[in-house]
Amino acid sequence: MPNISLASLGCSKNTVDSEVMLGQLTRAGYNVVADHGDADVIIVNTCAFIRPAKEESIETILDLARFKEDGRCDSLVVTGCMAQRYAHGLVAEMPEVDAVIGVHQYPRIVQLLDRLRDRRETLREIRRQPLPTDYSYPRVITTPRHSVYLKIAEGCDRRCTFCIIPAIRGSQRSRTVDSLVEEARTLAGQGAVELNLISQDTTWYGKDLEQPARLEDLLAALNGVEGVRWIRALYNHPVRFTDTLIHAFADLERVCDYIDMPLQHISDPMLDRMNRETDSKATRALLKRIRDRMPEATLRTTFIVGFPGETEEDFDQLYDFVEETRFDRMGVFMYSQEEQTPAARYDEQIPESVKQERHDRLMALQREISLERNRSFVGRTVDVLIDERADEGHYTGRTAADAPEVDNEVLVTGEGLAPGDGLAPGDFASVEITDAMEYDLVGVVSTGAREPGGTKPQRGPGRQTFPAQFGTLA
Repeated sequence: MPNISLASLGCSKNTVDSEVMLGQLTRAGYNVVADHGDADVIIVNTCAFIRPAKEESIETILDLARFKEDGRCDSLVVTGCMAQRYAHGLVAEMPEVDAVIGVHQYPRIVQLLDRLRDRRETLREIRRQPLPTDYSYPRVITTPRHSVYLKIAEGCDRRCTFCIIPAIRGSQRSRTVDSLVEEARTLAGQGAVELNLISQDTTWYGKDLEQPARLEDLLAALNGVEGVRWIRALYNHPVRFTDTLIHAFADLERVCDYIDMPLQHISDPMLDRMNRETDSKATRALLKRIRDRMPEATLRTTFIVGFPGETEEDFDQLYDFVEETRFDRMGVFMYSQEEQTPAARYDEQIPESVKQERHDRLMALQREISLERNRSFVGRTVDVLIDERADEGHYTGRTAADAPEVDNEVLVTGEGLAPGDGLAPGDFASVEITDAMEYDLVGVVSTGAREPGGTKPQRGPGRQTFPAQFGTLA
């Protein structure tokens, strides 16, 4: 059977799609290899959310196309959001590409690659074929085995004026609670102690099912999965973040007190133009209810600066809101004018220099806030999930306040461990924090141990290429 290599770009949702494709292919007998030079077929799973992501996707495709001349590669396959969005352009302008496969086709990746052997022209498959709500596909886990993503829904029903995702991925289609619990149990059986729930709009989970469910129902069901210690829900839209959901986050012992809520702005004119379905008053009231019920909760958000029509007054409101609210974690994006979105046609587009200046000012403020937050942990002892062994006696890990890839790390020294009693990825260590930086903590192991799941954890503050030795999910 042919050798396959895969480069995955973009978000964690794309990562899961890549894992499903690799799972299908390995089950069919394809060999997954780490070196593109050893691959007969190279797959690029692309992102097309904003301009920098599209540029990275194009650069990666062209970079990997050279293996068709220099290596053994026979076929270059482009999948993902760029394939779905720009299929005709890719076929017309990139003769190096042998197949363009959209986001709804990855469960059929084996059949499609088999067709490549007999092709006489570029294969193009971008038809919408909604997945069943109770699906469970084999996956090749490409993240560290102890911390995995669980995609709970596909697509999005929101119509934010800056976002192209609904046009690419379609309307929301949630998976059933039973199928997700079944997959979570399999992942836990393979060593997963942290589940990171992802979708485009996590708080809207389950509303589209034949038998409707709520995110709090799913969290309660996953809370009973043996072996899982931390459950983290990412991408929570503020609309329909109900009081019952707040109580679920607070009360369920394995659900992290970590609220990831992309707010995008706080100025009412901006929220209205973005079609965010909420306003400043409702947002502030929601954050107050969360902090009243969960005073130690970690709040993470993202904002967009330079949206069309954003005045200095609008930005000043946002700046003051960040200074007042003091988010534990925050990201800032400069608005990207994406064709086929309503906002792309708005007047009063903001110059790039102004976007950059506002981005830099807001991030400078957040660095000060983050350092202040981190310094409050010095002298405290927190639970840390070990992600990686850097070298003998030194590790990197995260507190329950930190999602993988996007948040802070804890740099851990194992001075408190007995000789020969080192830590491994997936272990939980009790760590005394000794120093703080803007985005990282430093600490020493006071007692190192792998702790069983089932206890509420103590609270603290681009491009992937996949080798063959990862395990598969049956």
